[in-house]
Amino acid sequence: MKKYITSILLIFLISANAFAGNLKAYFTYCTFNSPNNGPYIETYLSVVGESSVYVKNNNNTFQSKIEITLIFKQGDEIKKFKKYNLLSPEITDSLSEKVNFMDQQRISLPNGKYEFEISIKDLNSTELAFKSTQILTVDYPENEISISDIELIESLKKTKTKSIITKSGYDIFPYTSDFYPESFEKIAFYSELYNVDKVLGDNESFLISYYIETYETNKVAGNYKSFVRETAKPVNIILKSFNIEKLPSGNYNLVIEARNKSNDLLVKKKVFFQRSNPKSTPLLISDDYLNSFVAGMNKEQLDDYIKSIEPISSNIEISFAQNQLKGKDEELMRQYFYNFWITRNELDPETEWKNYAKRVETTMKLFSTGIKKGYTTDRGRVYLKYGIPNTRSEVKSEPSSYPYEIWHYYKIENFSNKKFVFYSPDIITNDYPLLHSNMPGYINNSQWQVQLHKRTNQPIDMDTENNSDHYGGRANDYFNNPR
Repeated sequence: MKKYITSILLIFLISANAFAGNLKAYFTYCTFNSPNNGPYIETYLSVVGESSVYVKNNNNTFQSKIEITLIFKQGDEIKKFKKYNLLSPEITDSLSEKVNFMDQQRISLPNGKYEFEISIKDLNSTELAFKSTQILTVDYPENEISISDIELIESLKKTKTKSIITKSGYDIFPYTSDFYPESFEKIAFYSELYNVDKVLGDNESFLISYYIETYETNKVAGNYKSFVRETAKPVNIILKSFNIEKLPSGNYNLVIEARNKSNDLLVKKKVFFQRSNPKSTPLLISDDYLNSFVAGMNKEQLDDYIKSIEPISSNIEISFAQNQLKGKDEELMRQYFYNFWITRNELDPETEWKNYAKRVETTMKLFSTGIKKGYTTDRGRVYLKYGIPNTRSEVKSEPSSYPYEIWHYYKIENFSNKKFVFYSPDIITNDYPLLHSNMPGYINNSQWQVQLHKRTNQPIDMDTENNSDHYGGRANDYFNNPR
């Protein structure tokens, strides 16, 4: 599900028949597939009532009017187009409460790739319309298993009279944001699986799992995981929820996946959401640590171990470790360390830690200095996060350069051909800080070759990026042709 929040700021002059302002609208959409009618898109729009402009209408009441335009294009050709007005509930005077109001549309949309444009205009304002364009792909094969987008739900009830918000016997009111504040105790969601019967056979059993994972690590968050056994149908419905009262603040993905009897993954879909929950102590979901492998660790060990896992920690985990563990509360440290590993390996967190501890020991042997532990150095951190590089070019002595190393990884996460350049500007110690990398999130230094060769060559032009023409210098070759 593609989500974005539109915050449309409108400036206007307050007159006798207009009030409110700063229009704010939340928009999201999901695609689904109907076995009889084919694919379609559902759009969900929520307008903050207090932010729109109200004027008197023919009923002598006040009302807001929002113009919505939806355009679906392929190249220069408009494939679908819909323009309509969304009216707010009527209010009797300017002091009446202006409630939020919603709109949902359902538009048939064949498989394909589209440029999807939405335009939102407060017709009672003189400001220009807000427009946003993004790429939309609709892909529901006729004879393959597929899954719809995941619709987040604000509330639902049993259907009495069918309407556009009706699905599978329920009236489903969508949640148009991906932010869940402390007041929310539950996250509910709806999705559909298609053609499982065609692939597995009628009434063949299979498993649907759904869980919450941390956005940074893609690991299951605590015990937020469940499953249901299903029999194959043309359309299998997933309508589930999690109680998130104890889910800590952070960034997460809600994930749905289906597997056959052999545990082969059939299909998977996820949607991002953010949780704010100050009352929940972050990352301390499980209390099993009392009888676990951390029970015998003393404060000094815990302090060292917690620092060693920083390279593989999420931003939230790093923040918690740095801020909440400053008091050196031994039990809190013990609980945090156990929960860190149980989110990585729910069945055997101890083995997961021991395997990582061996890698930490390697960094201590290879990268430690007189004042730094190996896992705190740049090389140690990259090694712990991404493992052994596929190639490692070590150059201790070259005519004009400082000692340096170039590490090359064929594959890191979703990235290919990523490289790290470390160098030793002090020449003496074993601390090789990172000079340059083409991996997103790390220092990208266009003048890395200039800095590398400043040992004997000071650049004349301070903007020079490629100062690689040095006798005996091979850094450029090692970087472009790893071996």
